[in-house]
Amino acid sequence: MQPTMQPRSFSAARHCVEDPVQVNEYESRQGFALDYKFNISDFTLTVSGLEQPIHIFRDALAGDDGRREEVNATVRAGDTDGANLPWFPAEDALLLFWEIHQEYASVPLIIHRPVHKAANMWQQFDIFLNTLGYRNNALLSFQMVGNDTSSIRLSVPSRPDSSSPSYTYPVRVRIIQVLAPFSLLIAAAFGFITELLGGLAIWIFAAICFGLVVSVVVAGAGMYCFRKRPDELADMVKDELQKLRDSEMMRKWRGTDGGEAASADNSQEQKTSVTETDIKV
Repeated sequence: MQPTMQPRSFSAARHCVEDPVQVNEYESRQGFALDYKFNISDFTLTVSGLEQPIHIFRDALAGDDGRREEVNATVRAGDTDGANLPWFPAEDALLLFWEIHQEYASVPLIIHRPVHKAANMWQQFDIFLNTLGYRNNALLSFQMVGNDTSSIRLSVPSRPDSSSPSYTYPVRVRIIQVLAPFSLLIAAAFGFITELLGGLAIWIFAAICFGLVVSVVVAGAGMYCFRKRPDELADMVKDELQKLRDSEMMRKWRGTDGGEAASADNSQEQKTSVTETDIKV
């Protein structure tokens, strides 16, 4: 950890942690974000997702022993993909992902206050992530020499344990807030079209398979009933169709159509002749 001096006017900080969190029964995200707000007047720290502020250095102020508390914080969860561009810092990407999807996760934290032994010794307050496999670095630490508030130091772990949004994050979040509704609409439309085309492709494939199965069944039945090979069966069907075309009923039907057509042509010729005779007279 790299301690950094903080002035008395320090009020708020935001840190992102790249540690997988579960957002529901089936999905997890790559990391989460915590917001801290420190009130130096009463030595309280507000952590996003916790209902009550935390009293730091309680042992120094109240004289009680240091202790260890376990709490669960509701945090903003996110991934580094989605609408994020490849060169976005991971901390920016996590928060921008959350701006679109608005997903939360419950994260177990450990609040640790070491026992105060002497007035001139360091007082310390730590917040740890209470998950298996995570490194022992505290997410946030406060240190103070005795009761001297001017000596308060704040330290946070370096990457990849913790990181703050970049200076360009406010610009990026404004852009994503404007574009997010349109991107979601486009994604929904694209998903609908993809589902529709996928359903159509499945229907066509099923129809082709059904046609092949029917063809095989018909061919097999014909071969079994007529003891013919497939080509012979096809020739037999062709011959039957030709007989149907040459049958007397088909000839009458074609003749009737031909007679009606001839009658219509004769009627048209008669009308033309009458018209020409009238013109000559």
